[in-house]
Amino acid sequence: MGHNDLMADREIEKNVPVSQFVDTLRRLADALEAGESFRIQVQNKRFTVPPDAEIVIEHEVEDGNEELALELQWTTQD
Repeated sequence: MGHNDLMADREIEKNVPVSQFVDTLRRLADALEAGESFRIQVQNKRFTVPPDAEIVIEHEVEDGNEELALELQWTTQD
């Protein structure tokens, strides 16, 4: 697959400092509340979360490890 292939699958998990996490949540909450799209950059890729993205809260427990994920899901438009 080409480096610039827009259809390439991507899964990035990135540890960030608390201050960055809080700032991102605050900006996201403001955008959601205002019904606006949300611009973000993750590992050198900028993208926009649309205002109608589906919001999912996920809790997972496996072998004593717990995970809480706040997810925004949407379909990419051409």
